[in-house]
Amino acid sequence: MGKTPQSIFFLIFVFICAQFASHSNAYPLSTHRRWIIDDTTGQRAKLVCGNWAGHLRPMIPEGLDRRPLKDLVAELVEHKFNCVRLTYAIYMWTRYGHGNLLDSFDNLDAPEVVNGIAKHNPSMLSMTHIQVFEAVVNELGAQNVKVLLDNHVSEPKWCCNDDDENGFFHDRHFDPQEWLQGLTLAAKHFNGNHAVVAMSLRNELHGPRQNENDWYRYMSKGALAIHKENPNVLVFISGLNYDTELQFLRTRPLNIDLGKKMVFETHLYSWSGIGTLKLKEIWTKQPLNRICHYSIRGLDERVGFLTTGKHAVPLVFTEFGFDQTGSSVEDNRFLTCLQTYLVRRDMDWGLWAFQGSYYVREDRVQVQESFGVMDATWFNLRYPNFTDKFQLLQRKNQDPTSKSLITYIMYYPLSGQCAQVNDKNELEVGSCDNKSRWIYSKHGSQILLHGTKKCLTSGGKGLPVSVSDDCQSKSSSWESVSLSKLHLATKQEGEKQLCLQKDSTSSSIVASKCICIKDDSLCLDDPQSQWFQLVPTNV
Repeated sequence: MGKTPQSIFFLIFVFICAQFASHSNAYPLSTHRRWIIDDTTGQRAKLVCGNWAGHLRPMIPEGLDRRPLKDLVAELVEHKFNCVRLTYAIYMWTRYGHGNLLDSFDNLDAPEVVNGIAKHNPSMLSMTHIQVFEAVVNELGAQNVKVLLDNHVSEPKWCCNDDDENGFFHDRHFDPQEWLQGLTLAAKHFNGNHAVVAMSLRNELHGPRQNENDWYRYMSKGALAIHKENPNVLVFISGLNYDTELQFLRTRPLNIDLGKKMVFETHLYSWSGIGTLKLKEIWTKQPLNRICHYSIRGLDERVGFLTTGKHAVPLVFTEFGFDQTGSSVEDNRFLTCLQTYLVRRDMDWGLWAFQGSYYVREDRVQVQESFGVMDATWFNLRYPNFTDKFQLLQRKNQDPTSKSLITYIMYYPLSGQCAQVNDKNELEVGSCDNKSRWIYSKHGSQILLHGTKKCLTSGGKGLPVSVSDDCQSKSSSWESVSLSKLHLATKQEGEKQLCLQKDSTSSSIVASKCICIKDDSLCLDDPQSQWFQLVPTNV
């Protein structure tokens, strides 16, 4: 049967809508003050990225020897990542771009890797490195995962240390002109690929050659080179000292015109620290409230200031991570503290790392990545509590386009869960998808359950905390105490201060004697069971 003009028009309309929908999570993105915005919807696009390494020898994304590409990307989607920071080496573009992948394994002595790729992704062995990258990018795009192409190194190798000759401009393996050539080739190659929403200039500048004048000179050239070849992508700009320092921008902004495409990035690990805190052991050797406070204050002084004021710009934590085997107390404490920073400001971020293993790392074959989301099999999570721990970080909690009232989520960073009210009107920790939202107007006042006249009330030491109609007593007035401001405390009769604390044997939240809330160098007890944070949301 022939189609009427109306039906043909309707089919065309449906096709156009389908095309629009298929690209609604892809480029172009742009910036609006401190936020990244999806141009197709006008709403905020929060980047929740997993770092996927492809910068080591043999210059392809890891894991293709373990599972089919489609399944690897599906793992990212299942674990609620909407973005990948896909790392590459400059030499892949400038020296080895047309080399055959199978040939590159000849000098690596890794037959088990070759056999694995032949089993799971056989077509890739006959591809070039760039073709493999493109295949990975295309599959990410097909599953609606955005791509930040990250220039990690020049020479393909594990990164980083101060004498690796890859750290700063004019190092042996960091020729500025070859670097610009590589950025240009990558930007041109992926121009028009809707999965690639952003490109970075360089990962973790470091080493003895570092200086601000060369930083301004070459970062400006690199940003403009990418923007000229691919004006659709965001350009990510990193700082000095392993991407922990951008404070020089306070007095000397980077005055280049990228339209609304400029984004800054920063990194932090338990050992990278701030100033005198640059020791991993500091997380167990000094009071945790003090260390967390000074770490967060240092973050704001070095990089966080970029997100405030009339000239605010986006800042993305493109790298942080922790030992996902759970064996490092220092990493665990660092992570919980950093979570409060990321959640409070609802920042975009990238976790190191997605990969569970490496083909070849520092001359060792099929090396496990203890910081990997996936385990060495690439089938299972390495950190069993990952879903709970990262649930609120992965959600968009603030949107500059929202007209909704600001309320608060009561966050328990130690587990990543949130406080909710049960059918007994008592508080317990559970999923952050619950509907318990709070109103908190000022320090030392009531915390009201949104939509009711009930307030948070302490029943006494060791007893469950509940919501009640008794909102005039001291047991219903709360304040953030300690240097970390992560203890919610009230006062009972007799001026005895009590803090919220998760019960050690259940999901209940009780009132308990506050742990180490004074800045006492001798108080080294772990206060994390009492850390609660009121996180603003308008979503």
